Amino acid sequence: MRRHTPILVILFVGLCLCRAVSADTSTYSGITFFRSDVTVKPDATLEVREEIAVSNAASFYKYGFRRDLPISPLERWEVRYVGPYRRDNGVRFKVLEVTEDGAPVPYEQGTGFGYAQLFIGQRGMPLDPGEHRYVIRYTVDFALNVGPARDMLYWNAIGNERNAPVAEAILAVHLPAAIPGESVEAEPRVGGRGGSLPRQPETVLERLEDPSGAIVYRTTNVSPRQSLSLAVTWPSGYIHPPKLRIFVRDYWMLAAPALLFLFYFFAWLRIRPGPRPGPLVTRYEPPEGLSPAGARYIATGTTDGHSFAAVIADLAVNKCIRVEPINGKYKLSRLLGDRAAEEALAPEEKRVLASLFEDEPTVALSPAMDQRNTNQNARYISQIHEELNKQLGQKYLTRHFGVIALAVLATFVSALLLAATAQGRDTTGAVFLTMWILFVGLTLGLMIEMTFASAWKSAIRAGTGWVKLLPGLGTMALFVGVIAFMLRKLAAGISPSFAFVVVALLLINLGWGPWLKRKSPLGQQVTDQIAGFRQFLQKVEQGQLDRLNSAEQTPQELDRFLPYAIALEVKEAWGDHLAQAMPAYAVVAEN
Repeated sequence: MRRHTPILVILFVGLCLCRAVSADTSTYSGITFFRSDVTVKPDATLEVREEIAVSNAASFYKYGFRRDLPISPLERWEVRYVGPYRRDNGVRFKVLEVTEDGAPVPYEQGTGFGYAQLFIGQRGMPLDPGEHRYVIRYTVDFALNVGPARDMLYWNAIGNERNAPVAEAILAVHLPAAIPGESVEAEPRVGGRGGSLPRQPETVLERLEDPSGAIVYRTTNVSPRQSLSLAVTWPSGYIHPPKLRIFVRDYWMLAAPALLFLFYFFAWLRIRPGPRPGPLVTRYEPPEGLSPAGARYIATGTTDGHSFAAVIADLAVNKCIRVEPINGKYKLSRLLGDRAAEEALAPEEKRVLASLFEDEPTVALSPAMDQRNTNQNARYISQIHEELNKQLGQKYLTRHFGVIALAVLATFVSALLLAATAQGRDTTGAVFLTMWILFVGLTLGLMIEMTFASAWKSAIRAGTGWVKLLPGLGTMALFVGVIAFMLRKLAAGISPSFAFVVVALLLINLGWGPWLKRKSPLGQQVTDQIAGFRQFLQKVEQGQLDRLNSAEQTPQELDRFLPYAIALEVKEAWGDHLAQAMPAYAVVAEN
């Protein structure tokens, strides 16, 4: 009996110690155990596994269990390692798995400044008393500092945004096996952010040996608002971020613009090329039955200031109106001419004649950029376009509205789905921003692509009138700036790849749309005739036009070919000046 007495005493003391430890654990209030395993991947991403055990922590988690992941600027505060403070530090993460007591549990991810917050389990209710064990797995992008000589990882494992104390915490960093251990340097720290809350005497910090070669540190008795952090550096050359790194996490989003591009491509193949231009043969008369504005519509596909100027000139040629230049403006007066001449006018000319003098027998055309002139001039050009489209559109042009409409519809639907399901730092307003960018961008791009460029071309060719285009250019620049600002918000709130996808959808529509336009066989035949007639105007009539129609003189003896010269942009001062009274906003493209 005496021989076994020491053994029994040892067993009794060990049992008492176990009971004491168990009692301490069961009565501890806060986080009893925290372990974070951070695995550095050769592609510069991180895989993180966190294990968190809490006990009797209802007083610290009154609205459910919340974990602030250590990726926000508040957690990555050390400027020596991460640089100066930025509202968006560029770090992104993706949650892979969340479990509670070994079973999957629902969670919510914060947005905006709460982007790094995970609300686990039932939200809004105090955490149940007792013990709970959570496991969180997630990936992290853009957390490494890849330098020319050494690479570095700074990881503030527990995080400072926490009121609960931590009994024991372990941080393990797993580097790629190719990195030699003797070249790795580690700098651990336990304490509050900055110089606040320094490590207490009872807080233990020690390095643990790990058979796998991981860098492991352990600390105990960590106070609230204190954290265990580690800065690890190693020689460069072992980490190789992908060249198109921004697409690594959201590469699947590229399917939307890729499918849209393929849709347009196969539609283009199916449509096939239009009729080829025929040989250029000089013509001495315009195509029979085609008005000057109609000739421009077929040849260029647009209705703009030159179309309106051609209509005014043709009305003057037919003695329906008188045109008088006065101090940079044009005074138009209605003439009671031959009734038969008015009946012979083209439909768009009849409509403009009626609109011009619906209120009084004289009207002044002004290039001023006030709202009244903007609406008035745009109204005239819109009326011309409506009549030309009605009379000539289906006969001479093939525009494939159905294909373009289907592609635009698919663009908005896919963008809406992507925005509605987006995840990131701040998804607030993602749907609105995405839809606004696409709508305004398509409208603005269509104006620039189909009309504004033509207006600048005319101003440069004439050598004057470009000043009048500056307000329109400024307005477009303002919208482009707003679009760029919104794209930056999407890139910061969701991801750069999401913003890129929105831009790609926009550019694909604007780039492919013009390629689907075709002329019908009759349209190409008439286009060849217009080109031959334009050659005649350039070579034979140019001098006469210039002599008769200077910008400063009243066109009393208008040449019958002047309206066509204006419509086809054969250089002559009077038509250019009048056309420039219609600024770039007052243009309608045929598609």
